[in-house]
Amino acid sequence: VNTEQVKTIFDAFARGDVAFILGQLADDARFVSHLDPIVPWAGNFVGKDNVARYFQALGGSVEVLDHPVNAVVAQGDNVVAMGDVSFRVRATGKAGSSAWVYIFNLANGEVRSFTQFNDQGLAEAFR
Repeated sequence: VNTEQVKTIFDAFARGDVAFILGQLADDARFVSHLDPIVPWAGNFVGKDNVARYFQALGGSVEVLDHPVNAVVAQGDNVVAMGDVSFRVRATGKAGSSAWVYIFNLANGEVRSFTQFNDQGLAEAFR
């Protein structure tokens, strides 16, 4: 069930449906992006309003060209997804790509937390 919910979130991201994603979150959901501070959506975002700012920072700074999900693995309330992303930085016009790992924690049908890790390719495109 949790893997299916995460897959619906990825589908919503692909179509730019942030409202759907926010609807999947607990009110006090926490998004943590372990990224170089040069990346506009790096840091901690707690609560739906702040998570909305995470998506505004992401969408405002990059155009995602491709975001394949290569694997989704679940154990209990934790879902780990792995994949790649290719994008263009709006401010610089630079193309970039990165491998990623996302960790979701779900409870009672809601996403409680999301943790993002990307390789250095993400930050390099902002330099």
